[in-house]
Amino acid sequence: MSNPCVADEFASGARRVELILSDVDGTLLDHSQTLTPGVKAAVEAASAAGVPLILATGKALGPWVGPVLEALPLPLPRIHMQGLHIVDPKEGVIFDRTLDEAIFHDTLAFCREHGITLTGYRPNNVYCEETNEHTDRLIFYGEPTPEAIGAWNEELGYSFNKLLVMSDHPSMLRLRPLLEARLTGRAALTSALPGMVEILPPGASKGAGVAWLLQRLGVDPGACMAMGDGENDVEMLRLVGLGVAMGNAVEAARAAADAHTAPNDKDGVARAIEKYVLAPRGLMA
Repeated sequence: MSNPCVADEFASGARRVELILSDVDGTLLDHSQTLTPGVKAAVEAASAAGVPLILATGKALGPWVGPVLEALPLPLPRIHMQGLHIVDPKEGVIFDRTLDEAIFHDTLAFCREHGITLTGYRPNNVYCEETNEHTDRLIFYGEPTPEAIGAWNEELGYSFNKLLVMSDHPSMLRLRPLLEARLTGRAALTSALPGMVEILPPGASKGAGVAWLLQRLGVDPGACMAMGDGENDVEMLRLVGLGVAMGNAVEAARAAADAHTAPNDKDGVARAIEKYVLAPRGLMA
């Protein structure tokens, strides 16, 4: 549910956004995975006003990174894989967290019992036993091309930042509670897209990664605006001073946000930046 009081405080300039955090798929990019001219212009205007944008995504460091970074005005730290891998443009990797190997083996057993697909994520790689229609979905989003390894093995190792379990959407809705029961207290589960469930280390979330980075940067979360559309954005939207859900957001994200904006296909990020960053500074034509 939106919080008009908080949103009005930022829109009026009574409180100021000093830093923007944005999800990527379904938020910064439109349905064709494009950073539109309108969004690019708004991000540039905010940066010129001293309000930079930091990417906070569940994605690894795949082919999507280059085109997006080229379009952003400043080299800033990036949050990947739901806060489990954070990269600074000057210092390189500044945070990295992996799953306990026992979680991998338990999840693999679960996937084999139910005939569903398992992928293992590392910063620059996505692994699976064999590619199929589910792993092929990842290519559209610019993830590293899934590598079919034949069978999980000790040479590859069993240490991953996160695991992604995939099937058709109805099956995943049915199986997720069973997987949660299997891993209860030992892992965190979230979802960014239909038919996919992500397994993270306990306590991990995109919001936790954002909190870690903001503390390192000395930035007050209360002076930040975050934008997102998925279940995996909920903790981030709750953390910051102004959480903004996209018009295409799932209900969990909408409920966690203070305000709503237009869908990603209608430059929702640009509309939020204009309303809460540029207009309060008198920078709208």
